[in-house]
Amino acid sequence: MPTAKTEWKRLAHHLHGLGIISELDRAALAAYCQAYGRWVEAERKLKETPALLRTPAGYVQPSPWLAISNKNVELMHKFMSELGLSPVSRSRVATTHHTGQSPGSSPARTRTSSSREKL
Repeated sequence: MPTAKTEWKRLAHHLHGLGIISELDRAALAAYCQAYGRWVEAERKLKETPALLRTPAGYVQPSPWLAISNKNVELMHKFMSELGLSPVSRSRVATTHHTGQSPGSSPARTRTSSSREKL
């Protein structure tokens, strides 16, 4: 899925450089990127097709692409919280190195989870 790969390239180096993720977080980042790719694809399909479809029996039902989009947004939200990719979760994420701030400014916090190591 090209979109997932692009998202991986966009995030992995940046998050690792900030000390937010390590090699141990690879599966979580991959799952986030895959959900992101599926969400983008579902949203594209929703632009091409109606959100509500009529069944052969005449009933109206939501497009399957709507369910796919919604499910992947839920998955993305879960992984975004875990990886510090939302504003709220970023405020709780600690990094493993300094951000290059000048003396007197607050240094980057150290990682709170001892189970993660830098790459």
